[in-house]
Amino acid sequence: MLLEKHWILPEDIELPSDFQESIGGDPLVAQALYRRGIQTLQAANAFLDPDAFDPCSPAALPDSETAWDLLQEALNRDQSILVWGDFDVDGQTATALLVEALRELGGRVDYHIPIRGQESHGISTKVLETYIESGFDLLLTCDTGIVEHENVLRVRQADKPVIISDHHTLGETLPPANAIVNPQRLAPGHPLRTLPGVGVAYKLMQGFYQRMRKPFRAAHYLELTALGIVADVAELHQDTRYLLQKGLASLHQTGRIGLQTLYSNAELNPLRLTETHIGFQIGPRLNAVGRLADANPMVEFLTTQDTGRARVLGTQIEALNAKRRFATRQVEKAAEAKLAASPDDRHSPAIVLHHPDWPGGVVGIVASRLVDQYGKPVILLTGEDPIHGSARSIKGLNITESIASQSSLLNGFGGHPMAAGLSMPAENLPAFKYGFQAAVEARLEGVEALPEIQIDGELNLDEISFELVEQIERLAPFGPGNPPLRFLLRELDIASSASLGSQGEHRQVTVSDQEGNTQRILWWNGGDEPLPEAQFDLICTLSLSDYKGHRQISAEWVDYRLSEQGKQAIAEAQIEFVDLRGVPFPEKELQKHLEANQEIQVWAEGPLPEDFAGKPRHELQACDKLVIWTSPPSQNVLQEVLRVTHPRKLIVFGLEPTQTKPKALLERLGGLVKYTIHHKGGETRLTQLAGVCATEVDVIRVGLKLWEAMGKIEVDLEGDQVRLNQSSKGSDQANINTYSEIFQALIREINAYRNYFSTSKLENLLPK
Repeated sequence: MLLEKHWILPEDIELPSDFQESIGGDPLVAQALYRRGIQTLQAANAFLDPDAFDPCSPAALPDSETAWDLLQEALNRDQSILVWGDFDVDGQTATALLVEALRELGGRVDYHIPIRGQESHGISTKVLETYIESGFDLLLTCDTGIVEHENVLRVRQADKPVIISDHHTLGETLPPANAIVNPQRLAPGHPLRTLPGVGVAYKLMQGFYQRMRKPFRAAHYLELTALGIVADVAELHQDTRYLLQKGLASLHQTGRIGLQTLYSNAELNPLRLTETHIGFQIGPRLNAVGRLADANPMVEFLTTQDTGRARVLGTQIEALNAKRRFATRQVEKAAEAKLAASPDDRHSPAIVLHHPDWPGGVVGIVASRLVDQYGKPVILLTGEDPIHGSARSIKGLNITESIASQSSLLNGFGGHPMAAGLSMPAENLPAFKYGFQAAVEARLEGVEALPEIQIDGELNLDEISFELVEQIERLAPFGPGNPPLRFLLRELDIASSASLGSQGEHRQVTVSDQEGNTQRILWWNGGDEPLPEAQFDLICTLSLSDYKGHRQISAEWVDYRLSEQGKQAIAEAQIEFVDLRGVPFPEKELQKHLEANQEIQVWAEGPLPEDFAGKPRHELQACDKLVIWTSPPSQNVLQEVLRVTHPRKLIVFGLEPTQTKPKALLERLGGLVKYTIHHKGGETRLTQLAGVCATEVDVIRVGLKLWEAMGKIEVDLEGDQVRLNQSSKGSDQANINTYSEIFQALIREINAYRNYFSTSKLENLLPK
C-alpha cells in the first residue's frame, strides 16, 4: 500500500494585472508561473518560449578551453581518442553524441561503456589497462570520471592527456586530469549547473565546433540530449530546460533510424512525443540494455543508418526490457517481504536491505519505488563480497553526503544528492547500516517526514477539456524543478480497470462521478497496487497525447484517498464467508448450493467439463452470492473479481486448476492461438485467454511473445486486444531464452500464491 501523503491545497494569490494580460490564456498558467517564482514578464517569456531564452555560452563550463585545445591537437595530429561513457541512458546518449560529433570532424574515435555486471560504474582498472596496451592518445570521459583519481593518474603516467566531462557530485579533491568539465564546479544557481552528462557533452561539442569554425547540427544532437535529460531526471532550470524544449521538437522529426525503430516498437507517434514518453517508455527500454547486458551496442543503435541492424537491435531491446520489468517486479516483492518480516527495518529512519541474488541492474529502480511507498531514504544492495548497490533519497536529504559519513567502511561511492551508488566488504554491512541510519536520523531532524503533494487546483470531471489541457501544456516540458500541474478530483468511483504493459505493470482506470461523467486515468507502475474499495478523491495530472492518430486527453494517476463517504461505506460493508476448501466431494457440495439458490454465480477457470456452470473472470457480473471454484492466480485478480461482482456471500472451494505447469500451459496457449487464427480471424483478448488458461494476463503476454520468438506467430497487442497471425520468420534463440525464463518464473509465482490461498485463513485473503 502506498504511503499516505500530505495534500496541500493552493493558496489564493493576486497577480499583477500586466502579468496576467501578458501571459494570456487560462489564468492557471500565469498563477502557476507566479507560484513557482517566475514573476517577471521577461522570465516568463523565456520560460514559455525557448526562442526568447538566451542560452549560456559553452565557454562558461570550467576547463572548456583546455578541453578544446586538447581535442583540436588530437584532430590535427590524427591521434586516437577513447571516449569512456556509462551504461545508463545519460551515459549512452553522451557517448553516442561525442563519438558521432568527433567522427564528423574527422576524428579517430573509439569508445567503451562499462558492462554493469562485470565492471560496475566508472573506470575499471583492468579494462583500462587493456586499452593502454592496445593504444590510444587521449581519454575523454562522459557522465563519469569525477572520482577516478587512481585511474586518471595511471593514464597521465602513460603520458596521455585526460579530459573529464561529468556532472556528478565533486569529491573532496579533483582527479589529476588535464581538464575537468563539470558544471558542479560552477556556483549554485548558474544556468549550466543542472546539466546532466549528455548536456555537458552537448555544450562541449557545440563550443568545439565553434572553435573549429564548423557548422554544428544542433537539432541532430539535441535529440540525444533530450533523451538523457529526461532519463537522468535532471533539474529543468534555465539551459537544461531550454535544451529539452529544443530537443523534444527535434525528436518529433528524428532522422535516426534507431529511434524510429524504437518508436515503432513502443507504438509511439513521434509528432506527439513528450517527456512522459521518454520517461516511461523510451528511457526504460534503453536503460534495460545497460542494466542487464552490454550497452555498447546502444551507441550503434543511436547512430546507425542501417535499417536492418536497427531492427535487430530493436528486437533485443524489447526482450531485455521485458526481462528488466520482470526482474524489477521480483526484487520489489522480495524487498517488501523483507520489510514485512522486520519491523526494525520497516520503521527505521532509512531502509537498508541486502540480498546476494538481486540483479544489480534493477535495485536502483526498486529503491526509487520504495522511497515513494515509505517516504524515507532507501539503499538496496546485492552481491556476495564485496556487496554493492544503489541509494535513493527524499527531499531535504543529500544521500551522497550521508553515505560519505561512513566512507571508512566503503570500497567506493558516488552520485547526486538524490541518488548514489556504493560498494563495501560484506562484513562491513552491519556497521554501515547502523552508522548510515544514525547519520540520516540526525540530518532529518526537523524535516517534515510525511511526503507532500502540492495541488494546483480542483476540477470536476466535466471541466476537463482539450482547451484546458492545451493551456496546461504551455508550461511543459515537466520534470524536477517544474512538476506537472496536479488537480484534485473529488468523490469518484471506479467504473472499470484494465492492466497495461507487457507484464501488466501499469493500469488504465476509468473513473466516474456522481453525475455519470467519466475519465480514463493512466496509473504508471500501478499494476500491483490495490484499487480504492469505495468512493475516493484523486490527484491527477493532465496532458495531451496521440493514440493511433487520434488526439486525446491523457490523465495520469498521482495519489488517492478514500472520501468520507467511501470510509463510511467500507466501515458498513460486510461479507459472509463459507469455507469449503478441502471438502471430500466438492462437485456434490456445489450442486447443493446451486439447487438451493439459482442466482449463485460460479467463478471457475481452466479446462472444465462442458456442462459445468462456471464462468471465467471476464464474464462475471454483479451478484449477491459468488462461488470461487478454482483458486485465483493472484491477489490482484481476486480483488478485481470482487470489485466487479460485489458479493455479500462468498463460497470458497479454491480447487487447483489443471494444466498449470509451464509446458502444459504453453501448449494450451498454443492451441488457443491456433484456434483464434483459424476460427476467430486472429482476434481475441488477453483477459479471455487468461481466464481460459486460469492464469494471469502477464503470463499470457509473455507466453505470446515466447511463441513469437519461436517464429510461430506474429503478435500485435493493444491494451487488452490481441491480434494474431501465422509467421514465416525464423526463431530468435536469445529472445526464446529471455521470455522462457520470465514465463517459468511467473508461473512459479502463481503456483506459490495458489499454495498460499489454499492454506491461509480466508480473513487474511478476502476483504473483511
